[in-house]
Amino acid sequence: MISGSVRNTLMAAAVAMGALTLAGQASAQAKCNLTLDPGADQWIIRYNPLEDDAAVRDFDLALVNTGKTPCNGRFNVSLRGEPFGLGAPGTSVRVPYAMRDQRSGADLTPRSGTSENVTGAQIHVPKEGREMARIRVAVQPPANLAYGRYTQTAYIALRAANGEVHAERPVTLVLETAAAAVIGLKGEFTRQNGIPTISLGELSQGTRALNTSVYVHSTAGYRVSVTSQNLGKLRQAGTAWYIDYGLQLGARNVNLTAPYSFDVVSAQARNDDYPLTVRIGDTAGKRAGDYSDILTFTVAAL
Repeated sequence: MISGSVRNTLMAAAVAMGALTLAGQASAQAKCNLTLDPGADQWIIRYNPLEDDAAVRDFDLALVNTGKTPCNGRFNVSLRGEPFGLGAPGTSVRVPYAMRDQRSGADLTPRSGTSENVTGAQIHVPKEGREMARIRVAVQPPANLAYGRYTQTAYIALRAANGEVHAERPVTLVLETAAAAVIGLKGEFTRQNGIPTISLGELSQGTRALNTSVYVHSTAGYRVSVTSQNLGKLRQAGTAWYIDYGLQLGARNVNLTAPYSFDVVSAQARNDDYPLTVRIGDTAGKRAGDYSDILTFTVAAL
């Protein structure tokens, strides 16, 4: 049998324990409780090196505090031991980039594996509130960067002045380089009504190298197609007179009597020149005058 005095002592102890438990819960609720929401797991920049001047994009990052006290700190970006730079499978290329907090102007680039000496005003996220940050990612692609997808996972954190990390979130930075190619003409030619025109001078039978080349710039492999309006004939306008001719594109003999094409297979960016050579057929007994044809060169990325 338990006496009354002992029972009162046990009840008092129970009440005291309950009070301590409630105090601990209240203390936990009063803490900063932050999450980072980057909107997407991947921050993607699409880039065509043959058309775009820069590979830059701003990304919004939401900071949500569900705690009962404010969260204060500065951004820090870590690579967790990975070498700095966007990389791609099967290549040793590392594409550099820069990260900047657009509000504070702080440089967040993890060049040495983590952001260094981040300064400027702290970010203040009020209790049970949210703030928006904007991070600019500016990729610095090297010349002749090949087509492909270059990535790196960056761990973005908000860190208090005492070093405590309020929240951290991994984001994969992505540069998608487009498969692209351009074709053009360089060397000796003029333009008539905006169309490049090559003068063959006085026509005589034989092979003649022109001081003109077709060039192709591409981010990988490509296909070149050539068509002749007159199917390999220089024609005199308004008459039935013509002179057969052939074309050599670099080391390739082009069949002008039908659509012609060839492929260049490559996993690397290319800058190729194709000097033009013509073979003029028999000109004996042909009527004097101007003879011409229109060649169309096109290129498509593979």
